[in-house]
Amino acid sequence: MPNIRLRARAALLFSTLIWGTSFVIVQRAIADLPVFHLMTFRFLLSLLLLLPLARGVAWRKETFQQGAILGLLLFAGFALQNYGLLRTTPSRSAFLIGLSVVIVPFLGKLLGRTIKPGPAIGSLVAAAGLWVLFRPAAGDGGEAFTWGDGLTLISAFVFAVYVLAVERAVAREPVRGLAIVQFGLIALLSAPSLLLEPPTRAEFTPYALFAILVMGVLATAAAFLCQLYAQQHLSAVEAGVLFTLEPVFAAAFSVVLGVEVWSHQLALGGVLVVAAMLVTELWGGAEGVGPPT
Repeated sequence: MPNIRLRARAALLFSTLIWGTSFVIVQRAIADLPVFHLMTFRFLLSLLLLLPLARGVAWRKETFQQGAILGLLLFAGFALQNYGLLRTTPSRSAFLIGLSVVIVPFLGKLLGRTIKPGPAIGSLVAAAGLWVLFRPAAGDGGEAFTWGDGLTLISAFVFAVYVLAVERAVAREPVRGLAIVQFGLIALLSAPSLLLEPPTRAEFTPYALFAILVMGVLATAAAFLCQLYAQQHLSAVEAGVLFTLEPVFAAAFSVVLGVEVWSHQLALGGVLVVAAMLVTELWGGAEGVGPPT
């Protein structure tokens, strides 16, 4: 059992690292590719990679229904997040997406779960972190809240709903079936963009092709399977603590590549947001949120 839990933590850490570094890759890719073109190719590639896993899955009507719900939520979340990256920075996007960890317990409260002091305190700390990140630029080099940040905040809410939906779905349906259905649906919903705005040869730059490969293979097929595997062996609290590393990875990767300049404001705002997530997950959280059966 200790070895299994260690592997589960390693798998989730891998997913978190890949997702953290993907913010910079996506922002650079959508300078060449339209957002929905990137989503189509990314999820179509991941679907093709996962199709061999369909053998042996006990397909049921409920598997398709639950997978479709997850697919719709992921489609909305990624579309909002990607469009948000057109007008915000990778590290800010990652920090805002990370707020979904704080949002989940409050959504659980709406579903009848008990909320503890941790989430309430965490939300105040997160608000302080957002103020540090987005306070007016005068005198400190900061940047005011943009429409890209607003879209990203909405996507954080969508991803929080997705987390709760996954918890419900994996307790009843096979993980492989859910992954295949949701990725297939996202590719299908994104595909009409290829007809409305036919791809041109110019958009398939070497970097765009690199981004499609990395996002389809690592950030989608591999990372999501690792997450689903890990959450079969870890509690929601343990998983949430590891997820708080995603914005840290994103900010570090963005600064190392020179996409953003390190600043005290970025560091302090990031620390406060990460602290809010840790307080929420370690001190309280929504009762009844545990690993799937």
